[in-house]
Amino acid sequence: MITVAITAPAFAEESPKKVGKALVTYYWLIDETSSRYHGKRSAVLRDVRGKTIASTTPRFKRDLVMEGSGWLRDGRTVMFDRRKDGESRFRITKAKYGLTITGCPLDPYRSIAVDPKFVKPGSTIYIPQLKGAKLPDGTEHDGKFIASDRGHFHGAHIDIFTGVGPHASRPFTRKGIASRSHVTVYVIPNQDRGDCKE
Repeated sequence: MITVAITAPAFAEESPKKVGKALVTYYWLIDETSSRYHGKRSAVLRDVRGKTIASTTPRFKRDLVMEGSGWLRDGRTVMFDRRKDGESRFRITKAKYGLTITGCPLDPYRSIAVDPKFVKPGSTIYIPQLKGAKLPDGTEHDGKFIASDRGHFHGAHIDIFTGVGPHASRPFTRKGIASRSHVTVYVIPNQDRGDCKE
């Protein structure tokens, strides 16, 4: 008698698991050389020890706290660090666009900020509505992102890092996914990426 072993087919990756619908927004790095930041440099950026990093405009400092990272006019990348003694504190980083809360360099069109209760940090997620978006380098987006940052929000919300300035979100808005649209979010199992450091 001949016995034939039957094995299940092997897949390159497990099927994505639907998490649900989420609000999508975009965030970006700000550039101090932009005309919106011209004016009197009366605001001081200090590190956690209180040492002055740079003087800038109040608007740049406000936007830096909101967006998280920016380029100073001298070319350095500065990022919001924490609140200390009632004041926002900052740090200089070698990462071109700044760092995520997990220590990973921000990657335009890949890094996203999430609520850890909605999506586990380090997870690879898939958003089908964004697949096929034409990126500035001429390639098409595959719809995959890394949940490597923590958003200043709660619940079903995905905030996508798009690069430099508000116009960097155009590849996605041209696909009809404007800020505050809703998208479907899937997690791709066994593709966690929470191990990168500066």
